[in-house]
Amino acid sequence: MDEGILNIDNRQADFILIDEQSWRAEHGIRSICVMYDDHSSDKNSQENIFLLKENVHYRLFSLTHQYLIFLRELSLAENYLQELHEKDPNCFNVFPRNPYFEKVELELSSVFDNIIFQLSSVFDYLSHLICYICKTNKSDTVYWTKLARLAYGKGNEFANLNIKKVIAELDNKIVGKLYDYRSRLLHNKKDQHIFNASMKFADSKFDLKIIASDLALKHFKAIREDYPEGKITLTFLSSWLIKRCFLDIETILDALREEILKNSQFYQNIMNPKTKNGLMFVSVDPKTNFANPVSEGLWEQYKKKKEAKPSR
Repeated sequence: MDEGILNIDNRQADFILIDEQSWRAEHGIRSICVMYDDHSSDKNSQENIFLLKENVHYRLFSLTHQYLIFLRELSLAENYLQELHEKDPNCFNVFPRNPYFEKVELELSSVFDNIIFQLSSVFDYLSHLICYICKTNKSDTVYWTKLARLAYGKGNEFANLNIKKVIAELDNKIVGKLYDYRSRLLHNKKDQHIFNASMKFADSKFDLKIIASDLALKHFKAIREDYPEGKITLTFLSSWLIKRCFLDIETILDALREEILKNSQFYQNIMNPKTKNGLMFVSVDPKTNFANPVSEGLWEQYKKKKEAKPSR
């Protein structure tokens, strides 16, 4: 590893970790949706909440897949430069702008942009889920930016909910910055990241590192709380943002669980099931013989699974 550069050296292991955490996040979201169905008086909960859950899961899958594409493109770019070097070792001695380097930087930047777009979509779909669970009017769901304004504001339904603090803190620290950066990419101009390539003398293979721009790091300065020193590659930033997303999802789910349980209608639902067939699935505590929601078991499984941690 180059001194002073934060990079993902074991790409396969990092993707496996992210993929595992994507499915862990799906488990957690599914647990919360089942929990809402168990505890709420919403007669249409099964019909609506799981559709919202599937939408979030699709975005999480798309996000993880975009990271896989990024890693594949990175390997392809290294092979491309290697082949060019083998054909003509002097082909890179072009100044001031090297067309081969520019091609690679554009390709990887475009995939990184897609990771940013998918991350934003994850929080938009999560916002719809939050609104459906927390608001009285189940059809009045909004995107994240408007949800954040509700959390900051007064005199609205979220003003009296504890989850507003979580929404405001996440928006202030990371999610709001994500939307600002996305907006710049969409409406202003592309970001210019820094090309860095070196050859491994042991096997004469290219080792490609695109250094994240100062602008990107200014937007995502929360990464410096975990990694205060060193240049950060686009690969490392992508990995960190995705893992941070999973941690933020868990924070949101913890807050949603609190909102759901403080207004529980679980025992009323046992006496008067919401489904037409009059059945409600429950588990029975062998020690107390009391009925417990199925969702509690799902939630415990989610919490026992390994948390996402930054890796290199």
